[in-house]
Amino acid sequence: MIEQQNWWKLSSIQIGGVVCLPVIMIGQTISQAYGFASAVLGILMGNAILLMMGLIIAKMSCSNRKTTMENAVEYFGEKGVAFFALALSTSSLVWFSVQLKVMSISALDLFAIKTSPLIEGLCNLVLGMLITLIVYFGIKAMEILSSLSMPLLLLTLAYAWYTTDKQIPASTQPITLGAVSTVISMAIAYAIDLPTFMRHAKSTKHGIASIVVIFVFTIPVLEIIGVYLASGQSGTILDVLKGHKGYLWTLWVTLFLIMAGWTTNNMNLYSGAVSMCSFSKKISLSTATLIFGGLGTILANFELLKNLETFLTAIGIIIASMGTVVITRYLVVQVSGRPITPMDYPWHFLAWFIGVSVGILSHYGYPITTITSVDAAIGAHVGTLLGSLLILLNRKSYEEAYAR
Repeated sequence: MIEQQNWWKLSSIQIGGVVCLPVIMIGQTISQAYGFASAVLGILMGNAILLMMGLIIAKMSCSNRKTTMENAVEYFGEKGVAFFALALSTSSLVWFSVQLKVMSISALDLFAIKTSPLIEGLCNLVLGMLITLIVYFGIKAMEILSSLSMPLLLLTLAYAWYTTDKQIPASTQPITLGAVSTVISMAIAYAIDLPTFMRHAKSTKHGIASIVVIFVFTIPVLEIIGVYLASGQSGTILDVLKGHKGYLWTLWVTLFLIMAGWTTNNMNLYSGAVSMCSFSKKISLSTATLIFGGLGTILANFELLKNLETFLTAIGIIIASMGTVVITRYLVVQVSGRPITPMDYPWHFLAWFIGVSVGILSHYGYPITTITSVDAAIGAHVGTLLGSLLILLNRKSYEEAYAR
């Protein structure tokens, strides 16, 4: 029996446990890269697109009560699901590593310990092991930590925004849509992996309510606050939040970043381990958790944080096109009433390939909309529709031939 949760608990897990720290980090990243106006525009447009995807995924999740990987088997087959799992687990793995690095930096700053590669490595090891152990207690333990983290996130950012005397500097950068792709890429893996968590919703209404809370009332607001706090300022996310508010505030921010990273990485580890289990039925969730936690801890010792936007672009292209194939095909099945068969799998892979190809071309100067992840989704959507049309025509031909 799947444990059922209401919209508030679902939202707490997703906001406090999945997007808590990334929300702050992405606001800082796009503010420094694109300027205030373009960053805010990117947040509004990006989350509107994510909202549409999330609503469809919530409906699908509450109807079939399957994990993301179980859904992937339906659309790509037992063999094809490994590619799906690899994309999602890679995204979770890199986020796990990046946030573990932020946690270690915050912990060393808290105790005024002079950093070095060896000291940071030891801190990564200790924190990585602790996070891995927490996940053994399952979704209930993560729910408790996430429920604590979400209100702390709201209080921390609200206070930082209220007490700042920052004036938004006049932007010398032109208005662009570049931030839209970064915003989508930050949350696309979480959006596509929503079935793993949304299958716990008490009803479709609770699932949809949770999606609205996440992509309308929470993430955009918090990202915009992050953009405002980071405007005209360089440095790490710790530097941005600390500001110049004294020792107690610095202590609070440091402890908060450690907790935020902890709760977020609990969910990254859980999601990544679930995806990893799809590679082989012989791998248990416990074993996958240990493997994933170990790999993430090792990767935390590399400078992935400095190349975060590059990673987000790549993962946005791959996962946006992959998720669009599933969403589009799900809608086609709902309209046509014809179920998916193994004969459809090659067409789904072809549509995914088309989406990735269009996204890569967009990134290298041949765009449709100038938004890389959206271009990838458009390519996958068109490819899936054409493939679905050919599938339906072929089936009709077979049925007519058989009837004779």
